[in-house]
Amino acid sequence: STSGPVDLLFCPRLVVVAVAGAPAMDVEQLRPHAERLKEWLLCEEGFGATLNVFFVENKDYFDSYSEEHALHYTTLWRMFADKFEGEVQGWLSDEGLTEDHLEAILQLGREGGDPDIELVIDTMMQVLEYDKWIKNIFEIKQRIAKRRIVHAKRK
Repeated sequence: STSGPVDLLFCPRLVVVAVAGAPAMDVEQLRPHAERLKEWLLCEEGFGATLNVFFVENKDYFDSYSEEHALHYTTLWRMFADKFEGEVQGWLSDEGLTEDHLEAILQLGREGGDPDIELVIDTMMQVLEYDKWIKNIFEIKQRIAKRRIVHAKRK
């Protein structure tokens, strides 16, 4: 269960693997990192906490798109993208990985056919493009709102 405004996956404490000097890894060595990346992006103990804070701090702007907030959306996107990049760099450091490893993990995910990893890859790439980000951020917000309605009806 979750305690924040975003329904995220419940995740056990993430295991951090330190790889001294970030040596080259083969595909099988990268698979566990790909799974941990997916978990980290989706759970409260990873980037999900940042997503929670973002929605709480900016809740007034994301109930519905408003042209009057267009400039502020651009500012929020830049802040979100910077925070996301910093968080990913921190995750890579915690895992003892480099951006080259990340690129290989993303390629591995594309080739693996796991729809959850595909979603993670798409999300990571779309953070960099404002038009896709603004559409996705409202879609995420709407999905969360629908889940809350379903959860409320069940109680």
